[in-house]
Amino acid sequence: MTKTSKAELISKDLVRRGFRSVNPTVIYSFMQAAGLTNDHLIGCFRYQDCCVDAETITTKAKKKRTRVINNFSAILKAN
Repeated sequence: MTKTSKAELISKDLVRRGFRSVNPTVIYSFMQAAGLTNDHLIGCFRYQDCCVDAETITTKAKKKRTRVINNFSAILKAN
């Protein structure tokens, strides 16, 4: 697979904003390199590791988001 519907949407948006050389294949390659997509086959030894890593990052991001929202709420209540 060299592109996805998400890569196509991002590509179209970037072109609309004036970027060049950002076709869906380029965007998908970036997504792979940045770890935004897991292309490993289920039987691959790296597949499960990548899933665990992604879940860990998601959990940390949710905790941070909750903390930021709580801090923001406290600031609003103080004013």
